[in-house]
Amino acid sequence: MPPPDRPGAPASPAERFLAALADPACGPVDAERAALVVAHPDDESIGCGAQLPRLRGLTVVHVTGAGPRLEELDAAMALAGVPAARRLALGYADGGVAERIPDLAHRLAGLFAERGIAVALTHAWEGGHSDHDAVALAVAGARRRLGPDRLGVVEMPYYHAGPDGFEAGGFLPAVPPRRAIALHLDPDDCALKAALFAAHASQAETLNRMPIALERFREAPEPDVSALPNGGRVLYDGPGFLAQARAAGRALGIGG
Repeated sequence: MPPPDRPGAPASPAERFLAALADPACGPVDAERAALVVAHPDDESIGCGAQLPRLRGLTVVHVTGAGPRLEELDAAMALAGVPAARRLALGYADGGVAERIPDLAHRLAGLFAERGIAVALTHAWEGGHSDHDAVALAVAGARRRLGPDRLGVVEMPYYHAGPDGFEAGGFLPAVPPRRAIALHLDPDDCALKAALFAAHASQAETLNRMPIALERFREAPEPDVSALPNGGRVLYDGPGFLAQARAAGRALGIGG
């Protein structure tokens, strides 16, 4: 996925990673220097569950999770072939990540530096869940701390408020436009993703609203903390989150 003015191999780590994901052969992808950073157990399955067996050496980071949800995650990760040595659970409170964004950004920066991570896959900044958007902002903060040339960020869509209500699995329009890749899953991949969803039995109500046959990815911009995502149409406490995001942005050097 080279930029238009640079023919040949893609230039940035994020571009190279996206190009490998989009390879029509759908073969294994070297992910030794990649990390998946998601808010909750089950977010890995929603965002890129069918790709997990392809991503060889991927580091998988769950920001929240406790008790039965981690037990469900163990079952899902066994199905996906992600070894325990490649998984980290950071133990933040479910629903409380926005209160800890600078701390999380610093922890992620240290982890990325220690493991030589060059690409982070994470949530799109879309207004669906405050923990999702907080994690997206913390990853951007880690990138700021490491330097933009050290870390590329790839985003995945989850859900957001659309004109007619809840919408899942698609990106919000980007300004300026950015290319996204859409991976159409074959029957075996769909079966795997359905099995991963089934492993997260406590989240069935939410997972039943998520699409299975398509996974989307694109390079992420830095979140704009001057305003709420999605033009302010968020599915959580907008004013409270915006105050926390702005304070985190100041602490992390995001947003001027």
